[in-house]
Amino acid sequence: MRIGTGIMTHGRILFLLLATAFPWKAVAAEAPLPVSGYVEAAFANNPSLDAMRERIRMKENAATRAGALDDPKLRVGVNSVPVRSLDFREEEMTTKEIGVSQMFPWPGMLKTRTDIVLREKEEAGFVLEEMRSMLRSEIKMSYAELVSIRKQIEAVRRSQDILKDIVGVTQEIYAVGKGSQPDVLRGQVEFGRMREMLINLENREQVLSVRLNTLAALPADRPVPPLEDLPEISLPYGQEDLAGIYEAERPARKAAQARVRRGDSSIRMANLAGKPEFDVSFSYMQRDAMPDGTKRSDMFSSMVMMTLPIWRKEKIEPGIREMEAEKRMAERELANLNLETSNFIGRSLATMESRRRAAMLYRTTLIPQAEQSFQATSESYRVGKTDFPMLMDAVMAILSFRREYAAMVGEIHMEKARLEAAVGKELDGGGR
Repeated sequence: MRIGTGIMTHGRILFLLLATAFPWKAVAAEAPLPVSGYVEAAFANNPSLDAMRERIRMKENAATRAGALDDPKLRVGVNSVPVRSLDFREEEMTTKEIGVSQMFPWPGMLKTRTDIVLREKEEAGFVLEEMRSMLRSEIKMSYAELVSIRKQIEAVRRSQDILKDIVGVTQEIYAVGKGSQPDVLRGQVEFGRMREMLINLENREQVLSVRLNTLAALPADRPVPPLEDLPEISLPYGQEDLAGIYEAERPARKAAQARVRRGDSSIRMANLAGKPEFDVSFSYMQRDAMPDGTKRSDMFSSMVMMTLPIWRKEKIEPGIREMEAEKRMAERELANLNLETSNFIGRSLATMESRRRAAMLYRTTLIPQAEQSFQATSESYRVGKTDFPMLMDAVMAILSFRREYAAMVGEIHMEKARLEAAVGKELDGGGR
């Protein structure tokens, strides 16, 4: 590589490196899209959420049906017609009958049936909120990782440009007999490693872009615009604070509580199965006049029939035990969710704190020190006191630390998204 005329000297190498190595920020051509834009699109268009909304509407109608009586039965017929003559006037007992009957359950049955379905509807509503919470968390995690990957791609490209110039200069120096072949080969190897690194990162960026669009119910191949920068954050919450938020807000916990309450209603219903149901019927019987013209009175009849739940040991008691076991299962699931969430909150807080401290170490100490080391190494290389491998190590150290910092900040936001899903509420986070 030549600048102006003549072969590049060590002093010019130093000028080139210092001019390109320090931090810079690219100006985006369009305003960055916040994560809320993807969350809103997902909530509006996600088919799984629409399906759950339809399930809730289904349960609303099922609750109405559960509280309704069975349809009455209409009975129309004839009684005691002589087979020989088929004459309606010949026999005294020959009648034309019309009747209606209605089944009435034991008091409280309809209300209990309705309550069971209402608990199912209540649970479905909480499941919908849990799905929304989980979807928001998934979007935030994909968004944060994509921002982190883009930052890493930016760092690799910057370092690649610097290394490309260094390798070009080294080749020119070697061509005039003033450098060494190992230096040239070392530079080419490091440049190749950066190309591989960039290929992997760009592939990951493409995968995350497709995932982010898919989660938001957008076309998978839609280009993802510039995204907002993610700062270092720390949560102003402790274990006890987050546990309280979980108990008050987590939809999955509320859904589990609704299952427990449904279990109470199911047990009541199983006990009511041991009560009789009543079938009340009314009928009107019309009789024709006798063959001699004598009129016969019409007749009216009424009847009450009832079920006899006598198979208690074989049918009713096993049904009660089944519902009691179902309720206990719901209680165990709720207790398990409480235990898992408590453990996750503690682990997540520790993870976020360690990531935050590591990110702060990279930002305040390691990256500045690596840049200072690079400047010192460049100066020493200019006067011939440092060899080329040390210069390469200084370049690679800056790249490594910048990538680690971007990854660490992304992991902080991803862990925060997981924690929000665990407690069921978006959390405020303080900047650095």
